[in-house]
Amino acid sequence: MYNLHCKSHHNRLIRFFIVTLFLLGIMIPCALPAMVFAEDLEMVNRPVNTAGLTGLLFTTIPFTLPTRAVEIGVAVLSEDSTVPKYTITQLPVVTITAGIAEDMEIALKGSYFQTTEISGNKARGAGDTELSYKWNFWPQREFSAVPGVALITTGIAPGDKDIVQNEVVHWGVRFGLASGSEIAWGDHVLGIYADAQMMVHDLSDDQYKDIYGILNAGLLFPISKYRNLQMIIEYTMVGGKNKITVEDGNYSAFTSGLRLVSERFNLSIGTQFLRKDLAGYENSNRLVGMMSVKF
Repeated sequence: MYNLHCKSHHNRLIRFFIVTLFLLGIMIPCALPAMVFAEDLEMVNRPVNTAGLTGLLFTTIPFTLPTRAVEIGVAVLSEDSTVPKYTITQLPVVTITAGIAEDMEIALKGSYFQTTEISGNKARGAGDTELSYKWNFWPQREFSAVPGVALITTGIAPGDKDIVQNEVVHWGVRFGLASGSEIAWGDHVLGIYADAQMMVHDLSDDQYKDIYGILNAGLLFPISKYRNLQMIIEYTMVGGKNKITVEDGNYSAFTSGLRLVSERFNLSIGTQFLRKDLAGYENSNRLVGMMSVKF
């Protein structure tokens, strides 16, 4: 029974990464029409995402904060599920991000969450703590048709160990790549981004160990004259996951949102539709809000 389960899990993981590589492969041709490519377009600002790295709401982009810049972010994520009936609220999610060198940044993330079931039972406590590093080793060059590429690595330490909804029990590592282009034609700008990461945690504990994949892809459209009001569209896929946590199990999701940015202040709001790939779980919705200030 256990061997059959492991084989099925590994097959799902292999299929997931085949799809991931396919999506990353088609992202570059989508960015190749006769447009002007630029490394540093006037996007007003590139804020951090809910993981603390420069990005959209969930997608990590290859660009980084300027050297010695610091950005502090606060986010809230609230999911309401009908079947089974429960709510999950992550508030606050606090991130501190710093540009440590040219094309490099680090991010520290911590969170507090509460879950409520239909029975009224509640669980609350500190979420996992994440320390992430991003290196944009292949910056997008001016007038180049080649997207930028960045390496992402994250170390994860457990939060309240009595809370079963936390992602890790002992330790965790996440690593992968982020890629993306910012394209300008005339007065218009389009950002196309994607990241693919693998999560590994608790391999020394048969009860809690897990290995799974995460894919995020997104588009950014400035929709105002001065590009300070922007539309965000994202797609997320999580596959090969065994453990159901505060971040859910296997699912795909579509996110739409708006972002208001200035030189130092950023406010993003969005709604995410989650399509669950779990027996006994129906689809649900998640509201997301993110505010950050850059120093």
